[in-house]
Amino acid sequence: MSRTYLVLSVFGNCLACCFLLGCNGSGDESVSAPSETRPNPAKISADNVAATGIHYREAVKLVRVGDFANAQRSLREHLLTDPTDVKAMELAGDIASRVGDTPQAIQWYRDSVEQTPQPSYALLDKLAKNLMATANAYESVDVLKQTISIHPSLERPKYDLAGLVTVLGLNHDAVEPLQWLIQNNLGDEESLIVLANPDRVQPDPEFCRKLLDRAPEDLRPHYALAKLDAEKQDWSAVSKRLPAVLNRHPDFLPAWALQGRALVELAVANPNDANRRSDLVEWAKNKPTALEDLPEYWTAAGIWSNHTSDHAAAVRAFVEASRLHQSNHGPTLSYLQASLRQLGREEESSRVAKRFAQVAGLNDAVKTFLERNSKSQLAALRIAYQMVDLGRMWEAEAWTSLAKSLPEDPVATIEQAHLAIRARLRPDSPWQTKSSLVASSINISDLPMVSWDAAVQNARTIANRIDESLVRFIEQAQQRGLLHTVSLAPEAESEGHWIYQSTGGGAAVLDFDLNGWPDTAIANLDGAPMQNNSSPNRLFRNIDGQFSDVTSTSGYADTGFAQGITSGDFNNDGFPDLFDANIGRNRLYRNNGDGTFSDVTDEMKLVGNEWTTSAVFADVNGDGNADLFEVNYCGGNAPYETPCRSDATGKLASCPPLKFEASSDRIWRNDGTGQFKNVSRDWMQPTNIGRGLGIIAGQLDEAPGLDLFVANDMSVNHLWSSSRSSSVDSTNDVPIRLMDLGTVRGLATSGQSNSQASMGMAAGDPDGDGDLDFFLTHFAEEHNTYYEQVAPGLWEDRTHAVGLYEPSLDQLGFGTTWTDFNLDGAMELLVTNGHVSDTGREDIGYEMPPQVFTRLESGRWQELPNSSLGDYFEREHLGRALVTLDANLDGRTDVLITHLYEPVALLINDSETTSKSIGLRFQATSGHRDAIGSTVEVLSSGDKRTLQLTAGDGYMGSNERRLSFALSNASNKADILVQWPSGLRQSFNKLEAGRDYLLTEGIALPIPMNKHAQ
Repeated sequence: MSRTYLVLSVFGNCLACCFLLGCNGSGDESVSAPSETRPNPAKISADNVAATGIHYREAVKLVRVGDFANAQRSLREHLLTDPTDVKAMELAGDIASRVGDTPQAIQWYRDSVEQTPQPSYALLDKLAKNLMATANAYESVDVLKQTISIHPSLERPKYDLAGLVTVLGLNHDAVEPLQWLIQNNLGDEESLIVLANPDRVQPDPEFCRKLLDRAPEDLRPHYALAKLDAEKQDWSAVSKRLPAVLNRHPDFLPAWALQGRALVELAVANPNDANRRSDLVEWAKNKPTALEDLPEYWTAAGIWSNHTSDHAAAVRAFVEASRLHQSNHGPTLSYLQASLRQLGREEESSRVAKRFAQVAGLNDAVKTFLERNSKSQLAALRIAYQMVDLGRMWEAEAWTSLAKSLPEDPVATIEQAHLAIRARLRPDSPWQTKSSLVASSINISDLPMVSWDAAVQNARTIANRIDESLVRFIEQAQQRGLLHTVSLAPEAESEGHWIYQSTGGGAAVLDFDLNGWPDTAIANLDGAPMQNNSSPNRLFRNIDGQFSDVTSTSGYADTGFAQGITSGDFNNDGFPDLFDANIGRNRLYRNNGDGTFSDVTDEMKLVGNEWTTSAVFADVNGDGNADLFEVNYCGGNAPYETPCRSDATGKLASCPPLKFEASSDRIWRNDGTGQFKNVSRDWMQPTNIGRGLGIIAGQLDEAPGLDLFVANDMSVNHLWSSSRSSSVDSTNDVPIRLMDLGTVRGLATSGQSNSQASMGMAAGDPDGDGDLDFFLTHFAEEHNTYYEQVAPGLWEDRTHAVGLYEPSLDQLGFGTTWTDFNLDGAMELLVTNGHVSDTGREDIGYEMPPQVFTRLESGRWQELPNSSLGDYFEREHLGRALVTLDANLDGRTDVLITHLYEPVALLINDSETTSKSIGLRFQATSGHRDAIGSTVEVLSSGDKRTLQLTAGDGYMGSNERRLSFALSNASNKADILVQWPSGLRQSFNKLEAGRDYLLTEGIALPIPMNKHAQ
């Protein structure tokens, strides 16, 4: 759903062109045309006529008639008598360049520059161009810097320097010249994009490889190629590429810094590898002292200190890095706020987190501008406003000025906005306001420096894995009567689909008739958005493991354009209800308790016509009633009126969501009297509005109360953390605020500070340390993200370290789950994949296979071969929603997956196991009946595991509300400790394996339910 955000030095980079096209650099001295490649001989160093000496004058005459050989002889005679004549040296360089002797030209130009107190721009420009013609790019960079120092008022060398250093990966050398251009009203769109986030500009690999071919003795272009490896988190490739660079160029500091970062990442990912650690220690011993002037060095030092649990040293390092980055580098700010929090410096952490959120908002705004083809006035103005918040007023003014020239999405008040921003600027205004430099206000004088020889913490290992049973599924939807295809308009499969069709449809699992067998509701979306002309969603009743379609007799008759479906007991009557998220009017269906449902949407005062993708019932304010949270996607009518087409096929294709405005999420308070009230503005304090696709509700952070984690597409994720007052008023309305703490908690972006196309979500404790971790699926060529909870309420992107980065790069993930499928005591990870459009690319498919991963004892994840998992996994699909259930009551968790253009799959768990499980269902009595947020400790044979009953369940679905855990044959009983949402802790002892139990708050004995089928 995204366009790659990179700028490959789109400046007028004449020097790079000289190298690629072969200009000789002795052209017209006019500043307006420095890149002319074939000059008129009569124009070569015409000013040199003023020099004295008969041989010199003769040389000038010969140049004018094109007799370069004799001109060279005359100049040699002249320089024998006057070896310090810098004009003659320059003319000699011009002639050498013209006849193709570029190395000799470079020498003459260098001699002239070295002996001239104030070399002219023309002379320096010719030296730089000839250096580029011989692939001496880094010497050309030095000459350009010298040119700018001597001629600070010239525009052209600043553009040339900015363009050249960005193709070489030396992005931060472009910042100062580009700032000058902006401050002198000479900047352009590309300059502004680079300044917005220099680190997002990628080097040009083709250009760097040509440099290596032409000048193999200069290995520094390998640094740029290593940066591209680092962008892909291929730290092993980085560490192998750079040592030769450092041996040949020991003073090349950027390569030192990147090599240090690579060695840190490898040592962290391989904590038991002594060689990795010794490589890092050796690097630290030999690094140049000047390396501490680079922010990248301090970032590497901070990451290492963080993973050696030296949070004080980490804070010091990240502060140093942030100061050098002018508090504008998202990843460093994210690391810093987390490390400050680890030290208990909450107020400083909050200030840094606020700054990080502003930087992330800027990055999202720039992505939106690029996705709208750099033509949207509104998108450009939003960038300007982000710049104002960041204290970067020069850029704010320049973006507003650019916005005025753009043709699309006009803003009526654009002129007033521009004048208001200009009024805040003076000629002597700093580039960035002092108050915005948040890192500079943090005192680090008493904090230690990094210890490079410290030991990294070992990865957590799985405790007491029961066995190594195989994971396997059999697809049995047809055999069990679950016959349904999530319908789209008939023409979509042949003609391509719109963005609103690409999301697919959801599913919910519920036992609506309370017969103990899980039933399911599944979506349809074959009509038009905002209309009630789709085929109705379907309801399937499960009796003894066989499903039958009871839609027509159930009263469940939603014909809206369906998206996700959720289930919960909104009225506390003991029967689970259904809520349909639609594009248009959402629908609430009350379970009447007799096998039928009633549409009570109007009765409950639920209104609005939004694009709602997912929803969840949860008692957010703790008053005992189930509130309703709606996750919304794109706003307005444009998504349904603006077609996009595939370049490869010419068919309709899903538009990038950033082409459309975002729609705010909504939360409805259940007042307990049978009505819902929209309290979104009262309860939530939104920062950046997202385009939401998934949600998980539970007690997610360390603070009491239910929280809501929302996965947003191409913008920062939201973690709505609840904070409520102890007072309750007479209307049963508990005062509450939901604060978006995604940035503070480490869940807003990836570890590289990138907003990703977040879709599917899983929550669980796969590392067995007793807390909740998260896994989010993303777009192809992004990586799925594993967020490990490293401290109470603090998560860290550990995707690369645990081996989940690379396997997801060529996949586009949707629904996902962590579940112990083979009852071996450890969770597996299942991801369903499928693209949103047929791109026509060979390396990125349209239909995609699902993936299953298992966690090794080392803490790394390994993908299981699809051939071992069952026939379904050996085929490719357009997978979308994924929900879990025990369809046949055998104690093993099964999976239901929806698709585009393919019937739903019911994957019956056929994993080999000798173990048994215990299933738990919950009923609260002092709060909302569904008991969302209950945590469970399972004690068996000395092993302790922790589970939590969450809701929402990620992408457009609702799992069976049941927790399951395995016991070995040697330990056939378990003790259960439940902490209910009310805070009550209750024990249930010696529960036997092989069946499900209903646990009721305040009642001592569990209620045995179904025995697991053999």
